[in-house]
Amino acid sequence: MKNLYKIAFLMTFQCMLWSCTKTNTVINPGEKPIIEAYLAPNHPASMKVYTEIPYSETSEGKSEVIDGLTIKLTGSNGKVFTLKSIGNGQYESAKNELIGAAKTIYTMEFDYKGRKVSASTEIPSKPVNFTIDKTEISRTQIDLSSGVPNFGGGGGGGGPFGGGENTSVTLTWSNPENMYHFVAVENTEASPVQIVIPPTGATFPSFRFFNEPLTGTNNILRSQSFQYFGKHDVILYRVNSEYAALYQSSGTTSQNLSTPPTSITNGMGIFTGINADTLKFTVKKN
Repeated sequence: MKNLYKIAFLMTFQCMLWSCTKTNTVINPGEKPIIEAYLAPNHPASMKVYTEIPYSETSEGKSEVIDGLTIKLTGSNGKVFTLKSIGNGQYESAKNELIGAAKTIYTMEFDYKGRKVSASTEIPSKPVNFTIDKTEISRTQIDLSSGVPNFGGGGGGGGPFGGGENTSVTLTWSNPENMYHFVAVENTEASPVQIVIPPTGATFPSFRFFNEPLTGTNNILRSQSFQYFGKHDVILYRVNSEYAALYQSSGTTSQNLSTPPTSITNGMGIFTGINADTLKFTVKKN
């Protein structure tokens, strides 16, 4: 769960947004703060706040971080945290102020431009009966640095991540309540070795792969999806419906000016609880 706060792929908001308060005071486009917060049990609270990207036909908008806010986080367990601004739009609780167990409800609030921004979420239960049918696979390294494929003494070919092998790894879990889950895989080596060495002067983009949040009970990983040899964390996240709704709307563009769903009053983005279980997996070199 070490990278719970790196899920920024969801947070693209290029929309014209507006709403009214009870006093009919219009919130002008660009005035709502964008929030990114994923609350995980037994971890300090962390939250990022930045400005909305205003829609303009004549210029490109730019989002800016928002520092210096006073953000209060109140749990149904009676604990209250004040998140400290540490710069670059990031806010954190003290190291000894940890998010509570599953089923704890948290309410967040702060003032911005004279309005109260608030949201609530519940910490979901940890995934149940998470299993993997293999703990390791083998791959053949492909060296493209000379411009001529070198398969490291082995044969094979394959797709862009090569190796010739096409092994499937099946993940399963229990889900009687039809909760949303998604799988992420992270290499944990301090100095990971690439399975496919790119041509001299070129680089392959580093990535962290995951799947869409769904209400099923299984997922399949393909061997070609792994970019590095060595040890990996295979993480099953259980998430709330607000996360799934935002993921499903992440295709919003300037040609499709629909408003992304949000549970945040007078703001936009994601404020949600998340829980996870982790299994270990190794990619060995042939």
